[in-house]
Amino acid sequence: MKKILIFLLIAAAIGIFFIFYEEELYSGNNQYIKMSVIDTKTEVIENHPSIMYNQSLWRYIGKNIDEFEKEYGEASRTDSTLYGYEWKIYQSDDDYVQVGVADQHIVTLYTNSKKRDMLPFAIGMTSEELKQTYKLVDSIEFDHLRFKLTSKDVSERPVIQLEENIFAQLFIDTFTDKIAGIRFMDKKVFELHKPYEVYYYGEIKEPEEPSDQDWGQIEKGMENQIYDITNAIRTSYGVSTLQWDEKASIAAKAHSTDMKKQNYFSHYRLNGDGLQERLLEAGAYYFSAGENIAAHYVDVPAVMHGWLNSEGHREALLKEDYTHLGVGVYRLYYTQNFLEK
Repeated sequence: MKKILIFLLIAAAIGIFFIFYEEELYSGNNQYIKMSVIDTKTEVIENHPSIMYNQSLWRYIGKNIDEFEKEYGEASRTDSTLYGYEWKIYQSDDDYVQVGVADQHIVTLYTNSKKRDMLPFAIGMTSEELKQTYKLVDSIEFDHLRFKLTSKDVSERPVIQLEENIFAQLFIDTFTDKIAGIRFMDKKVFELHKPYEVYYYGEIKEPEEPSDQDWGQIEKGMENQIYDITNAIRTSYGVSTLQWDEKASIAAKAHSTDMKKQNYFSHYRLNGDGLQERLLEAGAYYFSAGENIAAHYVDVPAVMHGWLNSEGHREALLKEDYTHLGVGVYRLYYTQNFLEK
């Protein structure tokens, strides 16, 4: 389970709070993996040659969505989120972009597409190439916040501050040592996500708790994103895409819901039923099957790259034999059911 430990430190007359998050993954081989959700500190790049990157995707942060749509057209769909912005989803066979919009302005973007201009970064850039240009540091400060990262965070998801209000979070594929995805975000999104260990004084922004109806829309959007990003990842690694399987999705949704409501984290229900029993109960038939589960990741891009960097989950994501996928999300519990038919 995600643990949130809050320590109150008294320093002079100022209250400073320390929050530590843990995200959890569970792979099909029953290995339990804890993944720290701790943030990196980076420095603002002095004399950044921004003029060179006028066409880069991150230049749209803070801009009106109309400017983006003039260049790229309308999104294929819009998904709700937990964080007060909507995801505009742009996708094709070999291109995938999520554009986060609040009050008609772009506040965050995510992509794993090699086709998009993201200078000075690129999908497929090696960690060594990145380090030749940028110093990857272990903390970052702005306003009343100080984020810290571990060495694991620096190697897997470092953060570069591009401008005063623009940050790039780079998702490194630790098996290839190359950038596999990039998230751009402004300060507010950074604070709401709290992707790393954070110290702060005063108040810190928290997302408003959605109604049950709103949660349903958020969960549906996350399920679609997991399906889309799974296929985008498989395409980029030269593996065939998967078809949506509704019955496997019903089984996945039921398992995510059960884990949350019964307060456990496992491939097995409290009564001992495993993947086989759950799929048969939902009427999903198959030759072989696999499952990935995770909990407490801030959103789909975060959980997808967590899975990609875990050997057991990665094997399921990229297994050539699988033909179908079912996805179920309940609150921040995520389940993927892979089928070979």
